[in-house]
Parts: sequence; structure tokens; C-alpha cells
Amino acid sequence: MAQTRTIQVVRQEPYSDAQDVEEVSPSLESKVVEVAHSRTKGEHAKTAGILDLLLKFLESTGNALLIRGHPGAGKTTLAFELLRNIEGARIGEHEIPPSRLYVSSRVSPTRLRKHFPWINEVVDSMSGRAAKGSWPQGIDYFRVSEADNILNKVLALKHSRQRGLIVIDSWEGALRNTSEEGRRMLESAILSEPDESKVSVVLVSESERSEEIAHLVDGVVTLSSSKENGREMRTLVVDKLRGLRVQSPLAIFSLEGGRFTPLPRTRFHNGDIASRKIPVPIEHSESHYSTGSLDLDRMLEGGVKKGSFILLDINETVSHEAVTLFLNMTRANFVNQGGYCFILPQSNVSSENIAASLRPYVGNEALEKRVRITEYNRDLPAAKWRLPLEGDRTKDFSAFYNCWNDLGRKSSARMMTIDFDQVVQVYGEGPTLPAATQIGAGIRDARALIIGLASGPSKIREEFLRTADYNLKLEMIHGSLVIYGIRPFTNFHGCQFAFDKGYPSLALTEMV
Repeated sequence: MAQTRTIQVVRQEPYSDAQDVEEVSPSLESKVVEVAHSRTKGEHAKTAGILDLLLKFLESTGNALLIRGHPGAGKTTLAFELLRNIEGARIGEHEIPPSRLYVSSRVSPTRLRKHFPWINEVVDSMSGRAAKGSWPQGIDYFRVSEADNILNKVLALKHSRQRGLIVIDSWEGALRNTSEEGRRMLESAILSEPDESKVSVVLVSESERSEEIAHLVDGVVTLSSSKENGREMRTLVVDKLRGLRVQSPLAIFSLEGGRFTPLPRTRFHNGDIASRKIPVPIEHSESHYSTGSLDLDRMLEGGVKKGSFILLDINETVSHEAVTLFLNMTRANFVNQGGYCFILPQSNVSSENIAASLRPYVGNEALEKRVRITEYNRDLPAAKWRLPLEGDRTKDFSAFYNCWNDLGRKSSARMMTIDFDQVVQVYGEGPTLPAATQIGAGIRDARALIIGLASGPSKIREEFLRTADYNLKLEMIHGSLVIYGIRPFTNFHGCQFAFDKGYPSLALTEMV
């Protein structure tokens, strides 16, 4: 049987018209998020590391958490995410739904519904009645109630001995019209008897400092947002969580869709070899190649144009596993549609490593027939997919050029991934490899694709950048793999690889 979750929204007058209804993007004002989408996002958010940590802290009943930050940082959105995902006590296989109380002193229910579209599912604004509607079975709903006295409401919930969560948004607003005695009584009601109480409390502060109340609570998180070259960067810092070990106190997050969504921590796991499968390719269009990720295609407005140069700048914090996964996704999608792939790998990755990582997702026959990988170690055994090079500029350029042209005679659908750092390491900063000169001149006419990798400045990188149609950057930020576009301009996007289908798939979360 579906469980019913109830949240009481207590109105404290007067509402302020503060400018920090921070969790708003203009596109949300007219958009009502579908129930199924909201549900999925909520379940996904529960699995995110930083939310898991905060929920674990609040489910240790009696704890008080302070959320602070400047206007627009995302405080109210985080508070709602915690309310949405908090769990009750369990008896065997059954969960006793927790009580949830949201006290708003600065935002009216009408504005909350406007700025958080998913609340429309569950809030019957200011009516005092349970929300009605043809929601799918199991969808949560909130009951709206009114209270003359916040203090009495808090005390009643705490003395009920039922597990619950109270959110007071904001703490300053709750105290705005109270006397000093009233302030002490409210502080006492919220912070006293933590061991006996089964109720945890979240205080939302309008101030970034809030040092006085920060000393009294058990946990403090600070949210911030800033602009980095026109892109939104949102950061959460765990200042303290009493009783819990915090391994990663910094996290970045998005407010996409009016929800608090931490960008995923980077994890790479290809799964068991026996369970790996050849992915169903995402078809290319007449004018664009697919990257192998629908989300990345959308970020690039339909994939990459045929006959394009892509410069992928890679921060030194990004592991070669991440780069290989990222590129193999595109390589496999290309090869599995009959395309040919030429690879000059990173200097710290052998041809054998690239072949072994790509083979499960294209098959051995396609690897031998339609993939060529360069190798400078002449002692390795011959393989149909391996192109031996000697480190001699003249000989290697000739072999390179002949191989690329041979692939062109077999198919017009060709792609190349070339690591410029490896080129500089082997051949120096002199005349560049034909990829950017002799070969490059015919790329657009042949409608082929070149992806050039660089982790630092070099002459060949600068030369390639001048003609590149796309310039993307891949870097690690506070434990999350992030991609964004310089050309074309895009926001930061968090990367998450999933392997549940037997092959790597990439999902992106846009930071807004």
C-alpha cells in the first residue's frame, strides 16, 4: 500500500517581499514539472552523496541544522529537498511516515507554488484542505494548516514523540517581531531536549554569517553562488555536522527544475566483463554526428557538425579513465554505425589499453576492421588494429597520412582522436602533425571529424584552436567531473556515467 506523507505548511504573518526567493529561474514561473519527472528527480537526489549525508544527520533525531547563504544561493530549495526525502522510523519492513512542518516567515504559499512548480502537486495553497487531484498512487501530498503560534506548534510536534522534521524559513523572520523573552523561549523549544526529542530542526538563515545561532546548532552548511566567466557556479560547504565524519566538505550543485540537485561525484566502473554489451547507437543526422550521449548532443545543440574540428581541453585533475570513457562513448557510437576511427592515444595510455577498453562496446571484428590505434612500442605483437610508429617525424607522418587516406577510401565516415601532448612529447614543437595541416585541409570537404586533446599550452594546440569549430573543457571541480563549452558557450554541466545497461552512458546535469 502506498504511504501517505504529510507536510504542514505554517504561515507566519507578515510575509516579507525579500529578494531572496533565491531558487528561481525565469523559465520555471510558467512551467509545471510533470509528476513523474519530479518523482524521478527526488529519488535521484536521495542517492546523491551530500544529500545522503545531510539526511543521515537529520534522521539522527534531535539534531538542528543551520542552512545559511546570501540571497539566491538555494537555501529554501535545499530545505524543501530535505523535507521531501526525510524518512520515518522503520518497524520491520514498514515505515512510519514522519511528521513534516514547514514554517515560512518570508515567502507566501502563493509565491512558493509559483517559484517551486513541483509544489503544485502537493500544496493546496492556503485552503486548509488536503490536496485533491488524480495523482498516481503513491505520490506524496502535503496538508496545509494554519497556526496562531509557532512556539506551540513546535512544542506540540516535539512532545508527540513522533519522528519528524521542522523547517523554519527564516530564523530571522521568525524572530523579527518577538521580544527577547520570546526569542529565548523559541530557542529553548527548538534546541532543548535533543536526546529525548525525535524531531530534527532545519533553520534557514538570511545572513551568511549567523555566528550566534551557528554556535548553538549541531550542524551548519553554507551555500554560495558566483559567476565564472558568465557561468553560474553553486557551492555547498559543510562547516560542521556533529557526530558524522565528513570526508568531502565541498560539493557543487544545480537548481535545475527548481530542485536541489548535487552534481554527482565521479565514479568509474565498467561492470563485469561478462555483462558488457555493444550499445545501440544514437543515429547521426544528415548534418550532425551524435556524440553517443543524448544529453551531450543537446548541450551542443544537436551533436557536432560533420566536417568539424573539436578541441577538448582537459584539466590536469581529470584521470585518464575519465577521458577514455568519454572518448570511447563517441568512438563506439561512430564505429557501430559503420564509421572508421583513428586514435593517437594519450601518452600515459597504451594502444593495448585503448583496444581492451573499446573492444567490448564494438566487438572484435569491428575493432580489427574499422579502428586503428597508433603505438610507439615496437616490441608489441602485430594486431590488425595497431599502427606501429617509430618516433621519426618523416616516417611516422607518411604512415599516419597513408593510414588516414586508406580509411577514407573505405568510408567517408571517419573520425580521429589525437592527443596533442603526445605529439609534442614525441616530435617536439616543430612542424605539426598533418592532422592540423595537410589532413586538416580536407576534413571539412570529407565531412570527417577530428577531436584534438590538450592538457596544456602548445603551438599545435594554438594552431588547432584557430580553426576549431568547438572548444570544450573537461575538468574536476570538488570531486565532480564537469564539462562546458567555450565555443559554443554553455553553462557548467556535471557528468555522470552509468553502466546499468552493460555499457557506459553519460547523463549531464546543467548548473543553473
